[in-house]
Amino acid sequence: MTVDTNAATTDETADVAAMNQLVRIGDYVTPIALRVIVELRVPDALADGPRTAEDLAEEVGAHGPSLYRVLRALTANGVFHEDRSHRFSLTPVSDLLRDGHPYSMRGMYRLSPADVHAVAELEYGVRNAESAFEHVHGTTFWEYTAKHPEHHERYQHNMWSMATLEIPAVLRVYDWSRTGTLVDLGGGTGQMIAGILKAHPAMRGVLLDLPDVAPGSRTVLEREGVLDRCEIVSGDFFESVPSGGDTYLLKRVFYDFTDDECTRILRSVRRAMKPDARVLVLDGVVRSDNRHDSGKLHDLYVLAMGQGRCRSREELADIFAGADLKVTRVIPTGAFPLVEGRAV
Repeated sequence: MTVDTNAATTDETADVAAMNQLVRIGDYVTPIALRVIVELRVPDALADGPRTAEDLAEEVGAHGPSLYRVLRALTANGVFHEDRSHRFSLTPVSDLLRDGHPYSMRGMYRLSPADVHAVAELEYGVRNAESAFEHVHGTTFWEYTAKHPEHHERYQHNMWSMATLEIPAVLRVYDWSRTGTLVDLGGGTGQMIAGILKAHPAMRGVLLDLPDVAPGSRTVLEREGVLDRCEIVSGDFFESVPSGGDTYLLKRVFYDFTDDECTRILRSVRRAMKPDARVLVLDGVVRSDNRHDSGKLHDLYVLAMGQGRCRSREELADIFAGADLKVTRVIPTGAFPLVEGRAV
């Protein structure tokens, strides 16, 4: 729906613009429709050229007329293009949703019913201290993920897609030449540290994660040819972290934890740091003005899923100060910014 601006008087123009903005931001069908076509792998099916909805439906396992209605609706947002023969083709937007694209964002836009159900109950999370996810599923996000392999696979795919974009971003904006040893805390599958080590052949790395996670990084580190330069350590960063690093990296860790928990993590880092070492936190940082901010939007997702949050620079500075560290820079990357800290 769009309000007809031609029918409005001069005095009504502001109201009409506000109405149209509400129509754009109030739609909850389009985000779901986008994720449906991602789950069906429609962008991959269109990689070789235009096809009709009926033709696509046969390949992706869908009902032709229903798929047509979804594709037609998404053309209005530039996701697909429909020609006069009712054939659909990729646009630059949907091309990014192919698995085969070098910067594929498919993993970030998969349909996760458990997450959708939690977001649909966001009102509960706003009214109460308990997260919407716990209210809906009767357990925390992490406990649910551990017990549901399909949800875990989608979550890991999401993390993988985000890292694909973050690796070139952090390599571009930060001077890694002064880092002899990089310690990746909560390094997961090892994708981030592998990308940085690969770009800096003289650098060595240490990856720390929980005992049931850390060993899984070996496959990625070996595939990227950096396993011989990266030590894999099983442990808990709340208790202790490996000493001797020049740079300690916490990638998308803070927004999962409370302020006190983040301070505890940084205290572990501070005990292990050399005097001239640095801490880098790659996380959502909320702007302190009224401009559009991906950190503010991600913060609402975090609100629905758990007890953490995205923070402003000032709030992060307080957390760093609690561990005798100071924030020295916040560096934009095009994705989440890098927050640099040093010893006080």
